[in-house]
Amino acid sequence: MWKSGVLGACLFWSGLLDARSAPGLSYRLRLHFRGSPQAIVGRFRLVPTPALRTRNRVHPPRFGGWRLESRNASLSGGVLARVERMLYLSGPAPGLKRRGAVIRYGRRLCPVWDLPTRAEEGVYAYLVEVEPGVLALSYLSGRFSGGDLQAVELQLEGVDLPRRIAPAEDGAVLLRTLPRMADAPVEPSDGGELVELMP
Repeated sequence: MWKSGVLGACLFWSGLLDARSAPGLSYRLRLHFRGSPQAIVGRFRLVPTPALRTRNRVHPPRFGGWRLESRNASLSGGVLARVERMLYLSGPAPGLKRRGAVIRYGRRLCPVWDLPTRAEEGVYAYLVEVEPGVLALSYLSGRFSGGDLQAVELQLEGVDLPRRIAPAEDGAVLLRTLPRMADAPVEPSDGGELVELMP
């Protein structure tokens, strides 16, 4: 009787902990600002919000939003606001091309899409199709010799999305951010393997 009571309590509390983590995308982050002695390292979640309600009864809502959540003290609101401009959660945009590869996130196989960047200048970015017609940032890296941001690396680690996710209304903000990042003079990058299988 005592063992079943303890087991029930453990299941109850684990359920509460799981309930606190809303479905979304889990990312690993490394940012190094110029003049800072060390990089900011942490993890955060991109949580899609419900589709916006409209008064148009003919067409259903097509766009939702997102919010960023983190339990890392190092990821302040200002850092997350900066990171938010480097994310993507939208449909395929002109210029994006599907690659003949997939990345596994748990049981989910996500097709890889190429994002137009100037790799010769040290900026790399890839997207994955997390739901039919919905792409998300998979990997972003870059090193810069100008501006306050010296280096960035963003890696998608886990995909746990609700069904029928709606693209974020400003989900393609990364497409506006990348040209500004690439325009800054950059230091040579050692490249490396950018796409990896997730357990």
